[in-house]
Amino acid sequence: MRKLLAIGISGAMAISSAAARDWPDAGGWSIGETSDSCGMTQVYEGKGATDLAILVYLDGNVGLMVTNADWSPTDGQKYDMDFLLNDTSYGGGAAVGVASGYKKGFVAKFGGDFARDFAAGSSLRIYRGDVLVDQLSLDGTAAGMAMVRRCLAHLQSVKDAEDREKRRYAHIADDPFAVKRTDAELSQFGIEPAKPRGSAGGWISDADYPSRAQREERSGTVGYKLEVGADGRVSSCVVTASSGHPDLDEATCRLLPRRARFSSGGVYENVLTWRLPE
Repeated sequence: MRKLLAIGISGAMAISSAAARDWPDAGGWSIGETSDSCGMTQVYEGKGATDLAILVYLDGNVGLMVTNADWSPTDGQKYDMDFLLNDTSYGGGAAVGVASGYKKGFVAKFGGDFARDFAAGSSLRIYRGDVLVDQLSLDGTAAGMAMVRRCLAHLQSVKDAEDREKRRYAHIADDPFAVKRTDAELSQFGIEPAKPRGSAGGWISDADYPSRAQREERSGTVGYKLEVGADGRVSSCVVTASSGHPDLDEATCRLLPRRARFSSGGVYENVLTWRLPE
């Protein structure tokens, strides 16, 4: 099966699942899918052999990645770029540096109108200030994007089927024995709720955001439980509800035992929502 380099909407790359459907090439473009997007890639001859990849997500957003063996952007650094697509300007874009094997480049994100103009096919010129970064032909993009739309329709049908299946069982508890006790019940059974010292919102800051998750613009909410000793310090942390991203879950239980402080011992349960820094 052809593998697609998937663009995290602001950042690094991932390889599509081995269970993904095998899509045929179209218009000279390689087509592939991820769990929530479909896209197309092409390699251009010339200085450094530029790779161009565009992904269209189910929510309509678009990710663009361009890499080249001769370039030297810094991974994770932001760059002000201008994109001239079929003579339509998508200026002032904040691109983010990224490394892909021995090639380096950038990723950028756009709204759905970018995909529509991309499908019209002509040329894409990219500028950094007055410097022409690259000029790429978009021959065959109409056929390529048509296949991408077929791929998206397939992904949407799969998602709809999964949602229907979830709704069938939504009224049944995942674990009927994992009902959260009230404070009174905790007190009755000898497990007092720990009382935070200060605001829990100040325990973790934007500076703690896992770098890869930030580059890929991944966010999520982690449910956690802390066991707190009589000295007010956390002795253990357990993830009770995953965010769906292992690095966000890991960062939660790595940082909270260091930062969280309490005025009494016991058990403390809460959620932490990782929101991308502004």
